[in-house]
Amino acid sequence: MLTLPPDYTFLIQLATFFVLLALLRKLLFEPFMALLDERAQKTTGDIAKAERSRAEVQALSTRVDAELAKARAAAGAEIDTVRGQARQEAARLLTDAQNEAGARLAELRGEVATATREARTQLAGDAKSLADAMVAAVLGGSLQ
Repeated sequence: MLTLPPDYTFLIQLATFFVLLALLRKLLFEPFMALLDERAQKTTGDIAKAERSRAEVQALSTRVDAELAKARAAAGAEIDTVRGQARQEAARLLTDAQNEAGARLAELRGEVATATREARTQLAGDAKSLADAMVAAVLGGSLQ
């Protein structure tokens, strides 16, 4: 039962409570709170590290995309250059082939014209000989 003023046992109980509180605080509560703080630091540290990694990956991805775009543009320009050179080379080869074909055609026309003149000359001579032979056969003698 509670009596007023409290007797000395109350003071002993109060002192025992504070001593026990100090011991439990030192041996149990402070290590437990330190453990909880360490856990929270690790968790927030890991989250911050993940955010930094995510930002770093995003920056690298942006840089890679920019490099790829630059490489694609350079490749496109190179392809256009090569295509232009190929077109010029094809046009040059076509022109050379046309010129060569024209020269060969002119040469063949000259050969055909020469062969035609020779054939006409020979045919004229053969026609004259044949006509003389026909006249001789019909008249029974030679014209000369």
